[in-house]
Amino acid sequence: MYSLTLVVKVSVISMGMYHAIVYFFSLAGTESTYGSIRNHGYRHSVPDIPVGNTECWPASKNEPVHIDHTPMVCRFKNLCFSNILHSFFILGRGNAETESFPVKEVHVTPLKGFADAFSLQLLSPNDAITHRHNHRYIRTGQYIMFSRISWSNIAHDIHDVLLPMFYTYNFSGLVDPAYTLFLIRDNHGFSGSEEHYRIISRNPVVDGYLEFALLPDDAAICYEEVLVGSSKLPIWYDWGVGRIPEKPLDESFLTSDHVRGFTSYAKKQFGISEICDTVPYGIILTRKKNRKILNSNDLQTTLSRELGMEITELSMEFNSISEIIRKVSCARFAIGMHGAILILTMFLPPGATLLEMFPYAINPDNQRLFRSMIQLPGMGIEYASWRNMDESKSTIAPKLASVLGFQKLSETERDDILNRSEVPPKVCCDDVEHSYRLYHDTFVDIPAIVDILKRTIR
Repeated sequence: MYSLTLVVKVSVISMGMYHAIVYFFSLAGTESTYGSIRNHGYRHSVPDIPVGNTECWPASKNEPVHIDHTPMVCRFKNLCFSNILHSFFILGRGNAETESFPVKEVHVTPLKGFADAFSLQLLSPNDAITHRHNHRYIRTGQYIMFSRISWSNIAHDIHDVLLPMFYTYNFSGLVDPAYTLFLIRDNHGFSGSEEHYRIISRNPVVDGYLEFALLPDDAAICYEEVLVGSSKLPIWYDWGVGRIPEKPLDESFLTSDHVRGFTSYAKKQFGISEICDTVPYGIILTRKKNRKILNSNDLQTTLSRELGMEITELSMEFNSISEIIRKVSCARFAIGMHGAILILTMFLPPGATLLEMFPYAINPDNQRLFRSMIQLPGMGIEYASWRNMDESKSTIAPKLASVLGFQKLSETERDDILNRSEVPPKVCCDDVEHSYRLYHDTFVDIPAIVDILKRTIR
């Protein structure tokens, strides 16, 4: 058995039981579990695991060349996963010791600072381990492999996964909604609200973690065709891994053309017209569970009166992603508290305004994901921010504070946080003080917001 240098191992031992149960019932039928699997696109293979092969190419023609690597994309035929090895493998035609594959630096995620190099083991038909796979499955179809560093967060999904994926495979002429997204290294499952993945694929996401777990311990499952790899070029933000606080990348290659190309394609996938009505309106993007705008009704009424236009309130709790995109795409302005939903303001038309609001103690200069996106040359969108400077206008539910870890801190640590009027720059990934302040609800300063919008709306 010969192992290539890029090895990713996927353990299924610690899988979340809830997601396993959900996935099990998604396969439910009158047959056994394995019979159901076969009915959902699997077939029990002939006794031999199929021979695999691969071809690789640069992730983009403009990809910055680094001393240690140039990001690559690889197309695998019959890429297999072994529950014995807990890793991916390809079966070669002969002696694995003398056989080689053109697998170079292939990244499942393009993010800086995360261990993301994809790899596999190369097996020979003569290897003893090959014959220990007593259960063999083949899944037909075409797949795009990905991983994520955050779940249930649309901002991470678009920045970390969908935009790089679109750019990478559009460059290669492989953007096709018939491909199925294939998630690995993740036991968090899906909440059912990931409508935005339809931008890339019309098919349900395949959760590899759960698929592997539901197969016998001595099983191997092979995928007919899998694309692996991602360009780093469209990434514009560093999430702050290690000791460096989060910030826009010092050298980002993202352009407004990349963003507009992505948003145009996304709207096409959702059936959203590029033509807007002439009646102007504004949008308030809200959250219903935390980080709420406590006087949102008064804000909506006042903005409508002072700006002379209809104001619509949208949230991910009550509106679909496609509905939010449709409304944002023709809005004169959008305002909202700092949060994941603001990633959808990339769909604002040229000439629009984004007003990003921040809870008490959160410095806008330390949270620039959306600002740096909106201010890309050529986007043509005005950006403004408002920050709550009055702690008395800020509140948080005690239960939420406990969930965020605040109550678990020592009394001294809690007092230090409460006595600070500004949260230090955030370093990834778990920061109790940052989360505690960020998740506060806020009574916003309506006159100040009206004044900002009157000065910035074109």
